[in-house]
Amino acid sequence: MLPTSRSFHTLASAIRQHASRLRRAILALLGLAAVLGWAAPAQAVPAFARQTGQDCIACHVGGFGPQLTPFGRAFKLDGYTLSNGKKHIPLSAMLVASYTHSATDQNPPPAGFSANDNFTALQQASVFLAGRITDHLGMLGQATYSDPGSQNLAWDNTELRYAHGYTLGSTSGLFGMSLNNNPTLSDVWNTIPAWQYSYMAPPFGTSGPPVTPLLYNLGQSVVGATAYTLINNSWYVEAGAYHNLSTYWANALHAGNASLQGEAPYWRLWYSKTVGPHVFEAGVLGFDARINTSGLPGLPTDDYHDIGLDATYQFLNGGPNIITANAIYMHERQNLNQALQQGNASNASNTLNTANINVSYWRNNTYGATVGLFSTTGSSDAAVYGAGFSSRTNSPNTNGAVFELDWNPFGKSWTNPEKNLRVGLQYTLFNKYLGAKTNFDGAGTNARDLNTLYLYLWTAI
Repeated sequence: MLPTSRSFHTLASAIRQHASRLRRAILALLGLAAVLGWAAPAQAVPAFARQTGQDCIACHVGGFGPQLTPFGRAFKLDGYTLSNGKKHIPLSAMLVASYTHSATDQNPPPAGFSANDNFTALQQASVFLAGRITDHLGMLGQATYSDPGSQNLAWDNTELRYAHGYTLGSTSGLFGMSLNNNPTLSDVWNTIPAWQYSYMAPPFGTSGPPVTPLLYNLGQSVVGATAYTLINNSWYVEAGAYHNLSTYWANALHAGNASLQGEAPYWRLWYSKTVGPHVFEAGVLGFDARINTSGLPGLPTDDYHDIGLDATYQFLNGGPNIITANAIYMHERQNLNQALQQGNASNASNTLNTANINVSYWRNNTYGATVGLFSTTGSSDAAVYGAGFSSRTNSPNTNGAVFELDWNPFGKSWTNPEKNLRVGLQYTLFNKYLGAKTNFDGAGTNARDLNTLYLYLWTAI
């Protein structure tokens, strides 16, 4: 559902009402930006840029971040192995500072923070071990410290990738394998769960639907291997399977427990076509998993079957204007055998559907604007959503929009770390939450009460 004029009035009113607090947060963030901008060049620079000798805009839309260009997709599919032949340090780091305001105060307040208007000097800090290992083997390894969250250094998106080219008659192809800890992490498009917009989210408040298909919720709690092939730079096929981490490694890496029973297969198919400055992609993906949340042997499992359709459009002609659009629709069928037996579900089977679409415009990879729409619909279930999520309507149905403005003030070169800096202003607006616009929880909370304003400073070195 598109936002109404009343929704836009709500956005404007919220920004005006809290202008003084926001100005203070902006000044604090820009003060930090100024320090970075005037600092002397450091030796540590983003590892992949140093390895290839290319500026960050060669691989990334908007200077840096998850959105990839055709060159960036080729670099990833080829195992992160492209190199200029010079020695480099395969280390990088990422820091995020932020300010968050929600439409209503949080009750109770987050531990160690206020009920509202929180400035987080260190929302997130990540360190990366990334780059070429051999001619055909490379990796992307990430560990993240989250201040408002776990306050632990936990492993994050991590992948070891092998790739090798081949020819069969007139057909050219690329074969590869990926060992990773997040289904869809191996993908190169920004439609799928691991790399889907929004790329930064507030540490407090609500930033999207409370209920999503299982495929969205397994990152870092599993490990799996997939094999893929890219044929004639157009057709892509990938298949593999994922398994729980052992208890020892889940604790050591501060990862969650996915409760998978046995192996969970994942598969992916897409086709892409480049016509002049226009890039088109359309694909399908699937995932199946059996879940045993009780941990007890002999009980029936809850079975989840996810299938999705996705599409991407990019306009990149080497000029100042870049346009990207991403869309995905996912359908999940749930057979809740264990949950029904234990009273955690009212239905033997449910469905859950999610849709996400976003469009971005970048000018000179410096000024960016994005509009994203999200929607979740599904079966009503009193035990799952009424008892589990306090939904008055026993429904997961949620929709809204995310608006974002971005500014990369210092350029896009890899030679100095301060060049990789982004200031983003994001507003998340809810039209419906857990089945209702008003009083969705039976305690008087309205969907618009969850609207969240988020200002962040994101730098990579």
